[in-house]
Amino acid sequence: MYEFTKKTICEGVSFGNIKDDRFKRSRINATLVVPLDKKTAAANALLSCVLTRSCKKYPDFTSLNRKLDELYGASLYASFNRFGDFQTVTIGMSGLDDKYSLDGRSVSSEITELLCSILFEPNITNGRFLEDDFEQEKRQLLENIDAEFNDKGVYARNRCIETMCRDELFSIGRFGSREDVSGLTQENIYKAWKNLLDNARVELCMLGSTPYENALEGFKKYFDGSPRKITGSTRVMSEVGEVRRIVETEEIVQSKLVMGFRCAYPKTLRDRIANSLMTVILGGTPTSKLFQNVREKQSLCYYCSSRADNNKGIMLIESGVETDNIERTEEAVMEQINAFVHGNVTDEELSSAKKALKNMYISTLDNLGAMHGWYISGLLSSFLASPTEEADIVDDITKDEVVELAKKIKLDTVFSLIGN
Repeated sequence: MYEFTKKTICEGVSFGNIKDDRFKRSRINATLVVPLDKKTAAANALLSCVLTRSCKKYPDFTSLNRKLDELYGASLYASFNRFGDFQTVTIGMSGLDDKYSLDGRSVSSEITELLCSILFEPNITNGRFLEDDFEQEKRQLLENIDAEFNDKGVYARNRCIETMCRDELFSIGRFGSREDVSGLTQENIYKAWKNLLDNARVELCMLGSTPYENALEGFKKYFDGSPRKITGSTRVMSEVGEVRRIVETEEIVQSKLVMGFRCAYPKTLRDRIANSLMTVILGGTPTSKLFQNVREKQSLCYYCSSRADNNKGIMLIESGVETDNIERTEEAVMEQINAFVHGNVTDEELSSAKKALKNMYISTLDNLGAMHGWYISGLLSSFLASPTEEADIVDDITKDEVVELAKKIKLDTVFSLIGN
């Protein structure tokens, strides 16, 4: 059974518990939230990776992993993401539920203590992390950036966002640029560590069936008495000027077309869900308008799908196409949007989209990591509801609601990556 509890530790530091008895493991996370900044995005990303390699109590990768093994095979991980104009840095651990441990051992208490040690007591000497840790994680981060560059679908999407939001913080990648990462020094990530501990909004979370009290008390020892002001906001732009068109060439077989749109920024939870439903109707499933009409009936592309970022109020429509079909594909996409605007949505399209969206929401409950992502997204958007609650709202959304949202879609940027 899904139960949610939220506690305030001090100003800017909150603890949330999602209780679900289906799991035999618990997940405990510390997510630090700061405004996106080109000067610090890369340093924050690299810092999160370096922190998971050692700490003062366990000063090398081997001793830290030995401790994780002792905790019934606990795991330690780091992640970083972009939510609107904010960057999130998460350090988290997953471990056995307390009731399955031997001799009444409180695994949750030990995991919380270790997690706080990693955050507050990293292996730093004279302002420097271990050089091997720093260099290895820096190299890995550069490889991740190269992997995104080599995935031309991801590359085209990122370039469209960079162009569309070029005067906004949202144009900054979740781990900065390759140039930013290459130039990072030990001093940069030390300053990033100090800044996150002193200034970041902190969202602590425990998920699973273990009672949350031990984790909460463990976090209080480190975070209570360290209030911080919550600063920054997401800039939302609804108006567009002349459509910006960017064309690049690469030695690729399949060209990429990414169309960036400004759309309605959801002011209520119902608006947020309706906006997601509109996106699914347009291009989120094999029964969607774009898939059925642009791909299947007209055979203009290999794929054609839509994705919305409700935290920013933008939508992307992405296609893999033959170079000769780029213009026709763009025209066909706009024809489907225009049909949507004029109320051309069938009962079958609406019903299929609702089923797909509800399934996506409910499936979130099958994975603790997905549940944490859901929780953080809800907190940052101020629309915190359970996946089941949101799925129930989906059924009530009407055709007229999604059509009204479609009327607010405005084309802003078109990015084409053309094969030589």
